[in-house]
This record gives sequence, structure tokens and C-alpha cells, in this order.
Amino acid sequence: MFILIIGVICQAQAQDVIFLDSISKKPIENVSIENKKKGVTSNSKGEANISMFNYEDSVKIKHISYNNKIILKGDIGKIILLSQKIRILPTIELQGYVKLFNVRDNFIFQKINSQESSAKTITEVLQKSGGLNIQKSQAGGGSPNFRGLEASRLLIALDGVPLNNTIYRSGHMQSSSTINPFFTESFSIATGPSSISFGDGALGSVLIFNTTLPNPDQGSRCYLYQKFESSSNTVSSNFKSLYSKENIGFFTGVSVKSIGNLKMGKNRLHNYPEWGNEDVISIKNEQLYTQYSQVDFIQKTLIKLSEKLSFLANTQYSESSKINRFDKLNDVLDDGTAKYSSWYYGPQKRFMQIITLRSAKPALFYDSYNALFAFQKIKESRHNQKQNQNFLSNRFEAINIYDGTLSFNKSFSKINAKYGLGMRKQLVSSTANNLLENGSIFYNTTRYPDGGTVVNDLFLYSKVKMHLSEKIIFSSGLRLNYNNLNSTFIDTQTYSFPFSTIQNTTKSIVNSMLINYHINNHLSLKTSFYTGFRNPNLDDLGKVFSKNDTYVVIPNPNLTPEKSNNLEIGFHVKSNTTATLSMQYFNTIIKNAISRDLGSLNGQDSMLYDGEMMRIQMNKNIEKAYIQGINVQLNYTPFNSLIITSKLNYIKGETIEKLPLAHIPPFNGNISFKYKINEQKIKFETMFAGWKKIEDYDLNGVDNLEEATTEGNPSWCIFNIHYTYNVDQNIILDLGVENIFDIHYKTFGSGISASGRNFTVSLYTNF
Repeated sequence: MFILIIGVICQAQAQDVIFLDSISKKPIENVSIENKKKGVTSNSKGEANISMFNYEDSVKIKHISYNNKIILKGDIGKIILLSQKIRILPTIELQGYVKLFNVRDNFIFQKINSQESSAKTITEVLQKSGGLNIQKSQAGGGSPNFRGLEASRLLIALDGVPLNNTIYRSGHMQSSSTINPFFTESFSIATGPSSISFGDGALGSVLIFNTTLPNPDQGSRCYLYQKFESSSNTVSSNFKSLYSKENIGFFTGVSVKSIGNLKMGKNRLHNYPEWGNEDVISIKNEQLYTQYSQVDFIQKTLIKLSEKLSFLANTQYSESSKINRFDKLNDVLDDGTAKYSSWYYGPQKRFMQIITLRSAKPALFYDSYNALFAFQKIKESRHNQKQNQNFLSNRFEAINIYDGTLSFNKSFSKINAKYGLGMRKQLVSSTANNLLENGSIFYNTTRYPDGGTVVNDLFLYSKVKMHLSEKIIFSSGLRLNYNNLNSTFIDTQTYSFPFSTIQNTTKSIVNSMLINYHINNHLSLKTSFYTGFRNPNLDDLGKVFSKNDTYVVIPNPNLTPEKSNNLEIGFHVKSNTTATLSMQYFNTIIKNAISRDLGSLNGQDSMLYDGEMMRIQMNKNIEKAYIQGINVQLNYTPFNSLIITSKLNYIKGETIEKLPLAHIPPFNGNISFKYKINEQKIKFETMFAGWKKIEDYDLNGVDNLEEATTEGNPSWCIFNIHYTYNVDQNIILDLGVENIFDIHYKTFGSGISASGRNFTVSLYTNF
């Protein structure tokens, strides 16, 4: 009924048409539609209302950059495709990339196309984009890794609000799965001065995701996308609607996904016949207990209060079913039987409400300002039961997050300035119990302090960009941050900690500088230096947990912030029409890096936890860690219909003692060929990664060496092909085969094997 109602609303606007580029599918502004003395022009969204014309009128469609059309009003559908008079630039057709080295900042930007928006998780989109490695502990997730920074060291922002919170782990984070790719319009990777705006957690970069923004001037459109994937029997249905009336624009989205057990590849070219194929967790090539489901909802309302003042309400909700922890269920005892009868995450729930007020009315100290207020309510839980236990261990976490930011823009002469201030407050509650089969509930230790935690964060920042000449742009930024964390233990007897509270106060100052030298139309150079920081959060300071029943991590309230010094040097070269080459070298030094190490409690190096005697570990600040590497991207268009792109990434990381640093992926990359003829597209791509040798794994178990082979994680290479056909102006059919040769492999650090051969069928329609 909901979809039917929205459909009626959209059909009520049948006199609106949309003009799109026939190749890039981007809206075309200033299209003229004429008949005798009547006429109308399309807006910035490519939309125009043609209700002034009669049904039998013949109208002429004109644009300076596109071929003219003459068509009967009665034959006009919802969407009109126009072909360009000039050659299409390859960087637009490829994946929506702007220049890798944007003149404003170190910024990589990518639009999410229709094929990518149907992915199960946003991490699948990130992995195929190149430059990011994805770790998976279970099917329903994915932890992005960019330049060796992952989890709490890699900041993720959604619609301007950081998703990182005080219980973000340092190991691997699967929470990015709550970002639905169908609602996401674009994502960016920001480094240098751009990361100054986000602060805590942006040690080297920020992943920025933006959902679709409604526009009161855009007219109305509805989109329906359905997809089936054979390797996991995945069925997904996605619906979104854009509707506008007068000064109000609405965006509504609903997504429902049902994912079955994932099948791994059969062809084991790595020559490890049993790797990832444990009897306790798989049958043939089917990985058991990897099924899950997820529902996502978004509603955005934009109100234009005046020509220069707008109000935006953004509501998002995501909830999954329980998700089994595959990399724990495959653990075995000495006799070869399963160690756990159950180990799963409870339903992941995220509610977010964002209120934004934007003004473009100039004043003395600003030309425009943006006021943002956000609330997040997050619930997560962990549940496990060992084979020899008669109770289920349950641990629950709930966190409320309040954000408020005020940012300003001011331009004068050749200088542009952006500055702002804000605060964040986080309230954490942690509970636990042991549940017997008869329903009886008993005491259990909590993952975080059972008396609750309060975290307050205050900040100021400013960024300045100056045009020193026509060819040189200089940018700089500064950020001041104050953070205070207070946790309380009610149960002080179980562990006999020498403290009942954890209090940690930190102050941080970070800065950045960037110079962009645009030598000519074919070559630009860029260099930047910037610092970053990450405050020790509750997961670092107050967590009590065991990953493998061998070591138990206990609190250390004396941690200090991690700091980073980052250097980037890059260039961007392009020919007149056919090729572009971008290369960037980066070097990151992390000072006071937080790393897990052996510890003691009350003079003892071991303690009893969850019924097992375990060696004590705690997080400590080590002196330094080093990360350096290179990113390369090549785009080549030998002729209009064919676009070739390649991305390569190499990273190396080590501690000051020359020991391997955790989270460093092996050499990786991808190559794709995209060919278009009329309304058909064929995309062929290969993705690959090199060996992660056993001697390159970290010594504290963060890289999950137990999930690799005796020699490390083998290299792999897979091939995918997709065929897309525009059936008409409103329907797109996509057929694909991923991992064509059914190769068995695991991405670095993952506990679950990647998908085997996967046939996909997608149908995309708008009306």
C-alpha cells in the first residue's frame, strides 16, 4: 500500500520530464522546449514542466551542447535522453570521479551509480572502487581499511555526522554495514586540510558518505530496484521517492534484504584444500550460519524558508537480524569438535536524527553558515555459549550521542575561510547476564564499566585557502580539541582493580598545510603536511574482554591520545583527450600509538575470566609506528565507447622496533574495461591482492593470523563481468557474473571466505 500511494503521488506529476545525458545519465540544465510561441527551460536538475503544450503538439528540444530533437508531446515519456555534439570526457563516464588531486583539497570523490547502489553493503562498493581493503569477520559486515588505518583510526562520517563513537574498537569494525548504498548518492575520501573539519579519529583520512538530498525544484521521481544473487540466495528490494511541492522537497527510502548462507569458491589455486572449509562450520562449499536480514529506512525533508535560508530534517533507521560471528564458530577444540555452540551479534540497531539549518545571507563575519544538531541511538550486543557450558553469555551496549556544530564560510579577494565550533556528548550503558536454558538469569561481567560512561568533546577549527597566483593555491587549517571521559565500576570485587573510576582528560592541537601547483592544463603537482589525533576512547581505556580465551584485556586509565604526522606528495597528468595518470606517495608517523601488550594486575600476570585462566593484556602507548605507501590510478580512453581504468596500492607499516604493524594490507588493485554501444554497456574487471606473508602479521593477534594458512594469506585474483541494457527510458536490466572462475580466497584479515561464482540479476526502474 505504501508503494502504491507513493506511485500515485509520483504519477500525479506526469507533466514533468527530465532531460539526461544519454551516456553519463547526468541531468542537463537549460534545455529549451519550444512550440510556436510557447516554451520552457529545464532547471539545474534537468527537469521541466511541459503541461503548457497540447497532447498533439510537436515540440522542438534544443541545447547548445546536444543534438536537437523534434517529438510529439504525446510520445514524450518521463525521461528524455540527449546525445552530445562533443566527445565525452572519460573521467565522467568511468565512475564519476573528479580530479584525484582536486585544487581545493586532497579529495577523492565518487558518485554511486545504479549498479553499485544495489550492493548488499557499502563496503562492497568501497572495495570495488579501489584503494580500500575490506576485512570481514562475518557475512553481515565489512571493516574498511584505507592506507593501513582501520576501525577507530579511520573516521567515517554520514551526512556530516561522525559515526565513530567511544566504543569503536581498534581491531575491526563492522558497523559501516548500517550505511545503505541505495540511499547513498556519493562517497569521498578526504585527507589533508579537509580532515581538519572532523577531528577525533581522522589520523590520516576521513570516509564521507552523503545520502540523496531532496530539492524543492526537482519535481517528482520514484525508483525501484530489485536484485538477486546466487552465491548467497540474496533477495533485495529497494524503493526511494523524491517528491516536491512549492518550497518543500521530500526524499523517502525503504530497503529490505534477505541474505542466505554464503558459498565460497571451489577452485583452490592456493593449494590449501582445507583452508576455510572446516567441517564444523561448512558443508561442501556452503558456509553455515552466515544468513541474515536487514531493513533500512530514511526520510529527509527540505524546506526553503526563503531564497537564502533552508531547513533540513534527516531521519535514518537501520536494523539487522542477529548475525553469527563466523570467525568464532569455526574455532575447534583439540578433539576437532566445535568450541562454541553459538556466537552471534544481536540485532544491530542505529537510529539517527539530524536537523540542519543553512543560511546564505551574508553578514560581517560570514557569507553563509550551517548549524547542525544530531542525535544517534545505537544498540549492539554479543552472545556466546561454549559447548561445555549450560548457559548463554549475553553482553549488551547502548549509547546515546548528541552532536552540535556551527560552521561559517567567508570569502574576500583571493581568500576563502571556513571556521566553526562544536560539541559532542556520549552516554554509554553496559549490562550483562548469563541465561540458563530454563530461563534463569545469573550475574555476568560487563564488557565496559557497569556504572556507565560519560564522554564530552569540545572543539574549534579554521581553514583558509589562498590563491597565491593563477597557478598556485595554498591551504592551511588548525583545530583545537578538548576531551573528557568518566567511567564508573559498580562491581569492584570481581577483578579487584586498583581503581573504581576511570577519568581521562586530553587536549589536542592539529594543523595542516597544502600547496597545489597547477603547472599547465596537463600537469599539476600537490604536496601537503598535516597532523591528526585520536583520543583514547572507552574501548581503549575501560574494556574487559577476551578474543581467544588465551589472553584477557583489562583497563588502562593512563592512556594519552594518538598523534599522527602525515606527508603527501602527488601529481596528476592528463593528455588532451585520451589518458590521465594520478600518483600519490604518503608517509604517516603515528606517535603514542595505542597497541595491545602484556600487562599485570596486583602483581599477577594472569586472571580468571569467563571460567578460564588467561594471560593479562592491556592497551599501552608505544613510542611510534610508521606507515608509508603509494597509490596509482590510470584512466585511458582509446575511443569514445571504451574506457579502461586501473588502480594500484602498496602499503608498508612497522613499529619503532621494526616489528610488523597491524592492519597493513598486501599489495592490491583492480583493472576494469567498460564498453558502451547504444543503450548497452559491458563492464569487465579484475580485482587482485598479493601475499600477506606470516612474518608480516602483527604479534598481538589483531590481523587474525589464526584465520590464515600456515604461510599467511595467499594472493588471489578474480574476474567479474556485468552487462547493462537500457530497455527503455525508465527500465534498466543488469546481468552479472562475479568471480567467474569460482576462485577460493579470503581478503586479508578476514575470518570468512569470499563469495564463489555469483550470478546476479538486477532490475532498475523509475517512474
